[in-house]
Amino acid sequence: MSVAERIRLYLDEQRRILDAFPVAVVERLATLLFETYDKGGTVYAMANGGNAGTLDHFYCDFTHHPFVTEGKDEQLPADVKRLRFVNLSSSAAELTGLVNDLGADAMYAAALRPFVTQDDLVMAFSGSGNSANVVNALEVAVKAGARTFAMTKGDGGRCRELAEICLIVPGTSRFPGQTGKNDNNFHFEDAMLSLNHILVGLLKERVYKERFGV
Repeated sequence: MSVAERIRLYLDEQRRILDAFPVAVVERLATLLFETYDKGGTVYAMANGGNAGTLDHFYCDFTHHPFVTEGKDEQLPADVKRLRFVNLSSSAAELTGLVNDLGADAMYAAALRPFVTQDDLVMAFSGSGNSANVVNALEVAVKAGARTFAMTKGDGGRCRELAEICLIVPGTSRFPGQTGKNDNNFHFEDAMLSLNHILVGLLKERVYKERFGV
C-alpha cells in the first residue's frame, strides 16, 4: 500500500467513526456539564500520556472560551458565572509526589479525594478503560456522589461499568501505529479533542442565551 493509500485509509476510517459516533451519549454528557455549571460545581478530568496533554487544551477552552465576546476582544462581565475546570494531570510536582508516596495507581484518586463533591463532574479518559489510576479515581468519584463520565474504546473495560455515562469510540483500525493493543488509538485521541470542542461550543451558546437571550 502506498503512502497516499495509507493516508486515505486513515481518513476513511475517521469518516466511518464520525458517521457512527454516539451522538445521544454526547448529548447526555452535555446535559451533565450544564447541570454542573448551574450548580457551581467543578469539572475534574484525567488521562494518561498524550491525552493528559490534551486535557490542558480542555482546561484552556472550558475556562475561557465560553466567557469571551464573539469578537474575542474582551471577557464577559465578572458577574457571569464561570466554570471551574481542574486537569488532574497538569502538575508534574503533584503527580510525581503522589506517585512517590502512594504509587502510580493511586495518584488521581489521591488528588481527587479531598475535594470532589456531589456537585461535581468527573471525566475519565482511558483507551483501554482499565487504566488503574483512572479506574481508582472513578471509584472515588462514585463514592462521593459525583457525576461521572468516561471515554474509552474497545469494550470499555472497567470504566464502562463505573461511569454514569460512557462514550465508546466506535470502530477498529488497520492504520500503522494503531493496530494490536493500540487499536484505534489515534482515532480515539482525535475524537477526544472533537468532544472538547463540541462541549465548549454548546456551553458558550448556553452562556450567551442566559446572558443576552440570543
